[in-house]
Amino acid sequence: MERVQRNGGTAGIVAGVLLIVLFFLFMSLRITNAQFADPGFMVPLLSKNPGTFMGVGIVGALVAGFAVVFSIGLVYRLREKAPTRALASLYLAVLGLGAHAADSMVSWIGGRAVGLAAAKDAVAAGHAYVAVSAVAQSLNAMANAFTGAALLVAAWAIITTGALRPLLGWVAVVAGVLNLVMVFGAEGELFFIGSLLFTIIWLVWAGFELRRGPMMK
Repeated sequence: MERVQRNGGTAGIVAGVLLIVLFFLFMSLRITNAQFADPGFMVPLLSKNPGTFMGVGIVGALVAGFAVVFSIGLVYRLREKAPTRALASLYLAVLGLGAHAADSMVSWIGGRAVGLAAAKDAVAAGHAYVAVSAVAQSLNAMANAFTGAALLVAAWAIITTGALRPLLGWVAVVAGVLNLVMVFGAEGELFFIGSLLFTIIWLVWAGFELRRGPMMK
């Protein structure tokens, strides 16, 4: 059981570091939410930056994969004192992270297809991008909803049981709320950056705590 927690902790740290990489990849593209939905802006960008979008897709999927392993380690830490909440957090996280991985793949593979099509027919590529964008945004909303809920359930278990440091639970509360707020139409850049920042802190800090072993009373 301790090995599962340690491995989960390592995966959480790796996921946090990859999320930092993903953040800088996003920032290098300088895309707002409004621009992401605009085929006139995005189609030329997809054609000019295929490598960056490939990086976003691959790193995004890797973040989700390592975060699932982290979630398994976390449930092993929480299940003794809060078994129902531990399992609920894991199931919600798997759904949310699966949606994040699918979003990354749709954005990369679909975006690459649109970029290639633009060289032959820019109008058709624009129409195709509308469909790709709609699917990606739907998956992103689902991902934020389920991961936000998973964070709040995990936070509830941490704060009430003391299985991890209570302050870490409050970090998960902030990260969870920011994820959920983004689902309900808060598209400002500050919400996006705040969500990423608190999720990174949560993954790395919780990862170190899992590697350290159970807290001594």
